[in-house]
Amino acid sequence: MEQDAIPLREQEGQEEAGLIIRGYTVVSMDLKPVVSLRVNGVALTPHQLDVLLAVYREGSQRRAAEKLELATPVVHRYLNQIERKVKARLLEASPIGTDLTEEGKKIALEYAALLERMKLGESIVVGCTIITEDLLLLVLSGLDSEAQYDLIISDDERNLKDFKAGLMDVVVLDDPLYAYEMEEGMFDEVGDDRMIHVEKGPSYLRFRYGAQRIGFRHLDATNVVYTIDGTVRSISPLLRSNKSYFINESLALKKGLKLMSATDPYLLTHKVLALYREESPEVMWLLRELKRERL
Repeated sequence: MEQDAIPLREQEGQEEAGLIIRGYTVVSMDLKPVVSLRVNGVALTPHQLDVLLAVYREGSQRRAAEKLELATPVVHRYLNQIERKVKARLLEASPIGTDLTEEGKKIALEYAALLERMKLGESIVVGCTIITEDLLLLVLSGLDSEAQYDLIISDDERNLKDFKAGLMDVVVLDDPLYAYEMEEGMFDEVGDDRMIHVEKGPSYLRFRYGAQRIGFRHLDATNVVYTIDGTVRSISPLLRSNKSYFINESLALKKGLKLMSATDPYLLTHKVLALYREESPEVMWLLRELKRERL
């Protein structure tokens, strides 16, 4: 059955810009998808998510406001609205500004990942974590003159899930064991790192980032009795807690942390591996630059 066009504007004998279908002109429309996240059963608007992501990336409400070209009280009001909607505390004070809680970071990173997945085009999608974020940003700032690469910052498990689904072309892994366990793709060494073992007793927190399994396998190999009593995404809970933990030496140095390791970090040295699907010129170029800069 033939369908009539929607009469957006009648054609009155004149050629007008647009597509003429059966006597009507279809005015060109700007169609743009938007992202919304449901948190604890309620939907956050794109504006609210933009504010939360800006605070995560900038590290303070004032800098987030400057980035978004908003007044700082407006950003503060948005953040209060978000916390009331999701019925959770998303912000905490830090020595350098405003830090997000574990829940806040999770929302911000999920939103950032969704934004990258919505980008159109044939770009190379690269995944990393906060451990290798600075390395990737440094390399891509030199390579990405034509916006050939999209960077998604999440954690190894989420990035690998997207890689398996065909949503990522390259994943720079914190934990090299994941690459050895993969049945698809190829991998190459792009750096080295070490774990710092902060020991405060048999109860441990698991940091969401870094080669955590290498640290805990060392405990198993040396017959240390321990329990893992929580997982965190932010450094602040690690530093405040009375529990033991492992953290990447590169991240600790970047954050200016002076931590004593109960285990010789040389025993917890590991390779940083990049997992990739195809040996395209863009991927090979990226790998070469990562090796040159090296973590």
